[in-house]
Amino acid sequence: MKRAVSILTKAAMAGAIVTGAITTLGGPASAAGSSAPGVTANSITVGSISTQTGAIASNFSSLIYGEEAYFDYVNALGGVNGRKIDYKYKLDDGGNPSTFNQLANTLINQDHVFAVTGVATAFFTPNIFVEAKIPTYGYNVTENWAGPGITNLFAAGGSVIYLPAEAVGLAYLADKVHAKSIALVAYGIASSSNACAAGALGLAQAGYHVSYTDFKINYPGTTVATDVQRMKQAGSDLVVSCMDVQGNITMARAIQQYGVKMTQLWLSGNDQTTLDQNQSLMQGVYFDTFHVPFSAPTANYPGLKLYLSVMKKFEKKYVYDEVAIQGWMSAALFVQGLKAAGKNPTQQAVINADNKLTAFTANGLTTPTNWRDAGHFGHAPPYCGAYIKVVGDKYVPALNTSKTSVYICFGTINAKHPKPEPPPPGTPTG
Repeated sequence: MKRAVSILTKAAMAGAIVTGAITTLGGPASAAGSSAPGVTANSITVGSISTQTGAIASNFSSLIYGEEAYFDYVNALGGVNGRKIDYKYKLDDGGNPSTFNQLANTLINQDHVFAVTGVATAFFTPNIFVEAKIPTYGYNVTENWAGPGITNLFAAGGSVIYLPAEAVGLAYLADKVHAKSIALVAYGIASSSNACAAGALGLAQAGYHVSYTDFKINYPGTTVATDVQRMKQAGSDLVVSCMDVQGNITMARAIQQYGVKMTQLWLSGNDQTTLDQNQSLMQGVYFDTFHVPFSAPTANYPGLKLYLSVMKKFEKKYVYDEVAIQGWMSAALFVQGLKAAGKNPTQQAVINADNKLTAFTANGLTTPTNWRDAGHFGHAPPYCGAYIKVVGDKYVPALNTSKTSVYICFGTINAKHPKPEPPPPGTPTG
């Protein structure tokens, strides 16, 4: 569930030619106001909608803290073109699709925000945001952030989730750990099952032995122990999980209980708090990340150094949180577009500015997203990410032998014994 911008599904990075780092936030604004909603002479009002309470809140709630930390950082530097960002509305849909739609109307038509800088929910419906032509940013797990004519929805890492690319990274891991028999499991909801189903199909087509699949596990994974028994019977030696942290921990406990010798790849759970609470269950578990791993040397990655230092100052509890960093990235993209829109910004000017970016990296945290040519609709390679593995009480870099980059990239979706290629220009290097 926390894998929305999976390293293997980003398809918005083609053609990168310049970096997307912010070097200055602009000078003082003129006293003149703006006709745009939410804009005064000294502030810009924004808001977000996320699932902060309810059964699935753990998958989405921390996005607002990454956002808030970035805005606090920007405001401490004087704001953008002399205006502070007023993160006034942090609305909670409670995991209810009807509530989400009501809040979207409230945020846009009643609160009159300038931008919706954070969306994190399994129930995103894009219509009202597209019709209102409001700059919208967030965390995509619903595969509907992209479509014909949609240019104002900016999901972290690109608005396209290209599921056929899932298999190539899974195949690379299988080759590296010498797996002969692969299992894939997911919840019976689209945001979980679609990714693993695409991975299973691609692996099978490439000739890998997919020995077990279950894409209808009940949330939150209380029946997954039965799946572990069946995986053992099938001889599976690698399991790919598209469940969330709760399901993964339940699965890991069953693997330990039944004495199954199996490599695990989780698409959720790269959070230090999760590891601190479940060290014995998580040893040797692999993850794929879309950003420079938290454990990478900050001396080599200034974008990570900035993120860690700001988060430790403003949101210490959420420093090593995969969803918080999604919020940080969304906020950074909004701020970059706002800066470029000038002293009297309009919503369309911000949208246009972000859509001119050819290599947005969230100030050096990710591989480049090319919003001009592919961010809203592209399926072009390369498909990149950084693998990490649990060792003791840490997540450490894994599988990559490169001395210059934490990223492993592939130039094709062909999953048959894939070979990495160099990251695209603009990729953060170490």
